[in-house]
Amino acid sequence: MDENPKAEPPTGLLIDRYMPEWHFREHHWVKVSAAPGEVLGAARELTWREAPVARALLAFTKNRLRPDGRVLDDFAMGGDTVLELSEGELVYGGIGSPAGPVRPDRPMAEVFGAYAEPGCTKVVFTLRCAGGILSTETRILATDEPTRRSFGRYWAAIRIPSGMIRIALLAALKRRVDIPS
Repeated sequence: MDENPKAEPPTGLLIDRYMPEWHFREHHWVKVSAAPGEVLGAARELTWREAPVARALLAFTKNRLRPDGRVLDDFAMGGDTVLELSEGELVYGGIGSPAGPVRPDRPMAEVFGAYAEPGCTKVVFTLRCAGGILSTETRILATDEPTRRSFGRYWAAIRIPSGMIRIALLAALKRRVDIPS
């Protein structure tokens, strides 16, 4: 699996509309030969059975991951939602609070950028396919300094397994869309 942790995020991405600045970030990528629309279509249909490593790692935090459950559907059950979708990029996002996921009375895409209640963390996750590269990026922004420090400790513990989950999802998508040579 190709990974480039030193790469800076390109500008003009959909994810930048929702979180141009962040406190924590994870980025991975892999080469694919399929067209962007095909890759993102496959992402919407991807099941946990196709990404068993990701499923096993998430079993510690999400106990209802059915092998045939779709990955993005299960993310939505945890409070994340599609913020925006284009031909080549899917942006998922959610807001966490001490009481659990924030579920605003308006669409998340409308409130996400300006949301600033203290004690919360805003998370965006993107799948982007362009120029033969399928990438995933996760950005986290805490709404206040105590939450940033607290999340920083949590991030130190989960960053590696979180990266492994994303790498496993990228590998599963690559297997789904690339024809073996």
